Amino acid sequence: MIAFGFDSKGCDFRLNILIKARTLIERKEQAKFGLLLILMIIASLFEMMGMGLIVPFIGLVTNPEMIIENKILNSMFQILSLSSANSFIIMFAFILVITYILKNIFLLFFYSFQYKLIYQNRVNLSERLFKEYLKKPYAYQLQTNSSEMVTNVNHEVSRLFNGVLIPLLFLISEIIIALGIVSLLLFVSPLPTISLALLLTISIGIFLTIFKNKLEQAGRYEQDSISQMTKWINQGLGAIKIVKVNGKESFFLEQFKKHSEVFVEALRYIQVLNQVPRLFIETIIVTAILFVMVMLLVINGKDLSVLLTTMALFSMSTFRLMPSSTKIVSSLSSIRYNYSALEIIYNDLMSMEKVSDEFASFKQSEGLPEKYFSNEIKVDRLYFTYTEANEPCIKGISMTIPIGQSVALVGKSGSGKTTLVDLMLGLHLPDSGSIFVDGKNLADILPIWKNKVGYIPQSIYLSDDSILRNVAFGIDDRLIDVEQVWKALETAQLKEFVEKLPNQLETSVGEQGVRLSGGQRQRIGIARALYHNPEIIFLDEATSALDNDTEKEIMKAIDSLKGEKTLIIIAHRLTTIEKCDHIFEIEDGQVKVVKDENKNFY
Repeated sequence: MIAFGFDSKGCDFRLNILIKARTLIERKEQAKFGLLLILMIIASLFEMMGMGLIVPFIGLVTNPEMIIENKILNSMFQILSLSSANSFIIMFAFILVITYILKNIFLLFFYSFQYKLIYQNRVNLSERLFKEYLKKPYAYQLQTNSSEMVTNVNHEVSRLFNGVLIPLLFLISEIIIALGIVSLLLFVSPLPTISLALLLTISIGIFLTIFKNKLEQAGRYEQDSISQMTKWINQGLGAIKIVKVNGKESFFLEQFKKHSEVFVEALRYIQVLNQVPRLFIETIIVTAILFVMVMLLVINGKDLSVLLTTMALFSMSTFRLMPSSTKIVSSLSSIRYNYSALEIIYNDLMSMEKVSDEFASFKQSEGLPEKYFSNEIKVDRLYFTYTEANEPCIKGISMTIPIGQSVALVGKSGSGKTTLVDLMLGLHLPDSGSIFVDGKNLADILPIWKNKVGYIPQSIYLSDDSILRNVAFGIDDRLIDVEQVWKALETAQLKEFVEKLPNQLETSVGEQGVRLSGGQRQRIGIARALYHNPEIIFLDEATSALDNDTEKEIMKAIDSLKGEKTLIIIAHRLTTIEKCDHIFEIEDGQVKVVKDENKNFY
């Protein structure tokens, strides 16, 4: 009776929704949604049964002689061996009440099952999407705004379930109920029913044809405005010190306000439009009922009992069809409005390049010896090009780093130093060439490699949490080795400072470590890298943002690791790298030796 549209595009649209929605539901959960559909059909049968019993009951009350005239009622009367028509009517009323009680108990169970299934799958999909983002190559993270990913995980998944999948289930449920009611009406009075069904179908079709494109457009406006609002909040609060110093509060507020106004307008549009179906269908149905009553008067003439019974059935059915029709139109409007959320999540989960389990592995190798690597790290004719770049930024680099020694990488900004380190960390896959560790290809031993390397960047990320959890970053509280945390802090020359704090390891560092000095933040970064007792430590300009005195203190901590750890240091200042065993200069994606193992300079 009801369709998404009347053209091939509408057919493709609903097919797209069903295919994509099915794909986003995990296979093991699809059977539960099949069960949910069966329960929907049972619910509709209960609805029809309740209304089907109303008709003969009204007929009995208005004309008790129906017990004799109707074969089914007469058979029931004989089987029950009742003494009078009134007894039969009372028994029939009791059956009707029991039917409605059972129906409502079943519906309560049905709705509980439905919402548990829906919201559990909503959590599962958010987790699945977050996992996919974590698995994506580092290059993808560099090219994608984090605000978009945050919005997709938090807001778009919610829009998908609340605005597409739940309305889709309501749509199926209400269509089944509506078809059941219409089938019942067709059996009782075919011509008025066909007229009513055609009128409703045509009216809903016209409504959807007028508004479908505007709904999709409004949905995309909401999606974009939410992403932009998140971005400006993150930027404004993330750089709050600079914002306040430069007096830029009004700029960020205006940017947020501009996009929030678009968001409000999109919401206003859909909320107003959600009221239209009720008012629109209410008008159509009232008109239709009056039309049906006139037709019944013409068809049934002066047979008052038949007329009253049929009119009662149509009135009850219409009473149930009105919310069904409203829900059908509202569901279709909601699906159109939120379809962009389905597209985004489907594309992000299905259409982006698949990452090998090893490259994006969440596995952790356990039970490894303290000293796993013993020979060398060999970079062999390495080439790498960023996705949107025209030429490689790493051009055939070859170099050897002996395990247990310190190596410096120097060069101008943009020369390829950080990209080379990212390749050695396993964050990128090279276009060609390989990295070998003790003769084994890095790509083949990534889970082991991740357990054996530490990384100290120039800008240390600190969460708004305790010193303990920032040092043991990403470790469950139950698994944190407090003794190892203290040991790491001692090596990073921060133990004495932490011991003097009232709450010691439980001291909160504030968002981005605002309650600590630059040197203290950097030392926590060093302690974090050391907590896992890595064999190889990468330092990417880890002291370039510090003053000379603080840098000397940090380097003193780093120098204490020489001989014990393999150090690979990116730095600009000569004082930072003068004690390194090897120095390589990176220039325009290529490498040359500045200082070799014999301490000869070139």
